[in-house]
Amino acid sequence: MYTAIKQFLLGNPLESHQEHQEKLSIPLALSVFAADALSSTAFATEEILIAFSASSFAAYTHVLSIPVAIAIILLITIVSLSYLQVVRAYPENGGTYAVAKDRLGVTASHLAGASLLVDYILVVAVGVSAGVAAISSTGLIPAHWNTLLALGFIILMTLINLRGVRESGKVLAFPAYLFIGAMILLIGTGLFHWVAQGFPAISSLPKQTGSFSWMDLALVMVILNAFSHGCSALTGIEAVSNGVQVFKEPVTRNAQKTILLIGLILSLIFAGVTFLAYFYGVIPKANETVMSQIARAVFGGGSFWYYLVQIATLAILVLSANTSFAGFPRLSSILADDGYLPRQLMGLGDKLVFSNGILLLAFLSGCLVWLFHAETHALIPLFAIGVFLSFTLAQAGMVKYHWQEKHAGWKGSLIINGLGMVTTGLTTLILAYEKFLEGAWIVLVAIPLIMWAFRSIYNHYLLVQRQLALPEDDYCPLRIDHTVLVLVSSLNRGTIPALEYAKTIS
Repeated sequence: MYTAIKQFLLGNPLESHQEHQEKLSIPLALSVFAADALSSTAFATEEILIAFSASSFAAYTHVLSIPVAIAIILLITIVSLSYLQVVRAYPENGGTYAVAKDRLGVTASHLAGASLLVDYILVVAVGVSAGVAAISSTGLIPAHWNTLLALGFIILMTLINLRGVRESGKVLAFPAYLFIGAMILLIGTGLFHWVAQGFPAISSLPKQTGSFSWMDLALVMVILNAFSHGCSALTGIEAVSNGVQVFKEPVTRNAQKTILLIGLILSLIFAGVTFLAYFYGVIPKANETVMSQIARAVFGGGSFWYYLVQIATLAILVLSANTSFAGFPRLSSILADDGYLPRQLMGLGDKLVFSNGILLLAFLSGCLVWLFHAETHALIPLFAIGVFLSFTLAQAGMVKYHWQEKHAGWKGSLIINGLGMVTTGLTTLILAYEKFLEGAWIVLVAIPLIMWAFRSIYNHYLLVQRQLALPEDDYCPLRIDHTVLVLVSSLNRGTIPALEYAKTIS
């Protein structure tokens, strides 16, 4: 019965030689790896607006959101170009972990690995929580169902990914491209309204009275806070570098093209959504997302196109978990192969995916959703610190790589990765400072604990290896000295084989 149910849910097992058939083309890879990055456009702008509207500069929320968005788009560009270098130098799976291990040492690689694992878990929790928030904004479901619905989506994503990389890519391709199409339609229609007839006035938009100085220390702190919240838009860019080998040949070139596409689409959608929020004067509300307000302003509440945007947003937010389901198991398998996680995470399942890693990710992210009651704003402060820490380590490792290898064009690559290291390093410090009391301290405590677990697991395997190792000299096999009784009723032809076997174990 177990086998029958398993085959019904996951399909027939694949043979090992079929692994090459599971490789992804760029269109399928985009749906697998881009979901996390694209989904962040659904809440990154809202997080920026919340940070400003809760401050003493609330009257200038929309004016101040534009320079913050521009800074984040520049950061997206820098990180995307930096990871092109990572994929070219380290085309094997591992990404940041591989770079840190090769160039910065064991401790740095542990820090990178722990940061990415934490980020992958949070991506799933935040993605499904934001997804159910998008659908509850329409009023179709009551808010108290959010937690159970989010857990249901995690189970659904787990089953989809257990069916195999290629099959999950086919399943997830339509929702991913639906979201891209819906955003193009939303932004295009909004821009057309702006050009053709101007935007309707929003009576609730605060009146901008008085003035402020850009050198005001309080304003600088508010801008940094908004910037730290908006940096959630960058999560997911690094995912391609952790799964380069799932691409079809040429793997490096296809992976680099995918990174460029992700960075370009992410920047355009994020800029468009922030632009529409600015000109429509959208203000964050407790019971409705910013994306829902923008769609309602552009298409009218209750219209088909409004619900299309909400459904597409729900789909991409839930699918953002798929980036983690692609990256977490592969990174876990690499760490397990190095002896820092249990060996069970190395094994491929019936569908040639790392099934144990997928199940572990589902369990840990489900626990987070349950503990935080699927509250997106409660989970967001934990978000992005891990990924920006891994960004910084990757760029630092690449700077050392270029300096040591001095390959053709190394100076230009050094400048790109050096700029990436400085900008992501400063962003990491800003995130840690601004979000520490909001809950980021949990991540800053969890990462060292995971690093300690890495070392403990490694020491355990080292101890077992020493116990099982053969001595270099004077080895004598164990002497077998057992008394064996063979009970027979009489001596016959059947007795002789039994006696001969008894002699081999006595």
